[in-house]
Amino acid sequence: MNCSHHIQWVIEAPNGLHQCAQCFEAVAKKDITPKFEDLGAELQKRWDAHEARAAKPAAPAPA
Repeated sequence: MNCSHHIQWVIEAPNGLHQCAQCFEAVAKKDITPKFEDLGAELQKRWDAHEARAAKPAAPAPA
C-alpha cells in the first residue's frame, strides 16, 4: 500500500515519534502531506515540542 501520510491521519506516538493512523508506519516531517513547511505555525510548534520531549535525556537517578 502506498500511503500519503496525510497530516489528518498522523498521531503522536511514544518516544517523540509520529505515526500514521491509516497505515501504522512511523512518519517524519519529510513523509507527510501537505509539506511540513506548508502547515500552520501552531501545528509545527506542537510537532517540534513532541519530538523535543523525547529528545531530552533522562535525569540521572539520585545517589
